[in-house]
Order: sequence, then structure tokens, then C-alpha cells
Amino acid sequence: MGGAEINIDATLFCGQSFAWSKVNERYQAVLGGRLVSFTNEEFPSLLERDREVAEYFDCSFDYPGAEEHLSHLDPYLGTCIETYSSLRILRQDPWEVMISFILSQNNNIARIRGIYQKLSEAYGTKLGEGVYTFPRPEALSTVTEEELRALGTGFRAPYIIDAIEKSHILEEIEALSDAEAQEALIKIKGIGVKVSSCILLFAYHRMRTFPLDVWMKRIMGERYPGRAPAFFAPYEGLAQQYLFHAYRSEHGRKA
Repeated sequence: MGGAEINIDATLFCGQSFAWSKVNERYQAVLGGRLVSFTNEEFPSLLERDREVAEYFDCSFDYPGAEEHLSHLDPYLGTCIETYSSLRILRQDPWEVMISFILSQNNNIARIRGIYQKLSEAYGTKLGEGVYTFPRPEALSTVTEEELRALGTGFRAPYIIDAIEKSHILEEIEALSDAEAQEALIKIKGIGVKVSSCILLFAYHRMRTFPLDVWMKRIMGERYPGRAPAFFAPYEGLAQQYLFHAYRSEHGRKA
């Protein structure tokens, strides 16, 4: 798959990942313990030569088919897909996704990115100037609530502590159904239906999940009154990302 078939900006900055930055037309993040950096022009060749990056951008999934299916369901969703065409669901690290979306509660994307970076600088491994890995659970095994609060985590600090202690649950998810996986994840403090849905969609590619936060509830109420997320089956997760990204773009990215 060529880079021209992936909407890089929409994919990286639609709210599913908080690891990426863009400076002077260069995208940058740490993936799998290494720095990945590219421009739009470099992206197609990167996907061809780097299997790990291609998997991260989910290049094997039939997005054109899914987008065609969703576009035929509803004119508004069809417009969202046409406007932000080729948005992809990233295949991210489950641990990073779990902590990121614990941080997302009562928060906005800019602040989540800031706390994510502070955690990386404080407990990750330095790879270069201003570049750090996101800390693994073992690197956070002795961290205290006070230390986490000092990084801006606020009321989420005890949730992160519990997530560290129960991180082994993430290893069990692949073998579970969506319902079973959600039940397992909500055993961790601070993880409810919305956060567990984000983890399943953005880390495990469970495309039938549909994260519902205050913004998505508003969108569903305004655009799809009386309809359940199953209306978008079997691509509920992709529909959610298109609807959420379109809403943020239309309302000044306040979500």
C-alpha cells in the first residue's frame, strides 16, 4: 500500500494516538523502542521497506471496502469519509494505549499529549535530544501517586498505579471475545466501557467496538437519534473515528 492511500494527518491526529508530533512537515514518534521519522514524500518507501511500520498503519486491512460500505449507509458519514478519506485505525501497543486513555478522562488531546511526554521524559529511555521511549510497566513499578501527580496526572494517578499492577491483563485479551475482553479490562481502576472500548479498538483492532464519550454521544444524538452503534456494523470503530475527527475539525478541535 502506498503512502498516498493513507491520510497521515487525519490518522495520526484524530485522537487515537498521543505519541506523534509534526515539526516542519516531518512526523515523528517512538514505536517499538525506536524513533520513526518521515515526511509525506518519504512515507510510501518507508511502508515498503519497514514491515513494523506497515503493520502499525494497518496496511493489510481492506479500508477501501470498509469505507465504501459505510458511505452507503448514511449521507453524512459518506461526506465525512469523502472529506477525510483514507483515515486508518493504528495498531498500537496495548500498554501505551491503556495509559493514554486512562489519562484521557476529563481531558483534552493537547493536555493528554503533554502528560504522555512528561511520563516519557521522567521514566522512559532517552533515544536522542528530546526523544524518549514510553515507560514500560516495569520501569514504573516503584512510582508513587505523588510522583505521578507532579507530572499532571491529577485524579488519574491511582488509576495508573492500579494499571501498572494489573498490566498482565493485557496479555490475556487476544484470546477473549470483545465482551470478555471488556469485562477483563474494567477490573482495572479508572477503566470503564469507554476506555476499554478505546483499548480494544486502537490496540487490538476490534473493529466492532465504538467508543462513546460525551462528544460521540452528542454526535449520535444529533445525527443518529434512536440508532445504536451497530448501525455501522461491521465497521463501527472506523465509523466512530470518521465521525469524531469530522466533529473536532468542524468545531475547532475543542474535543
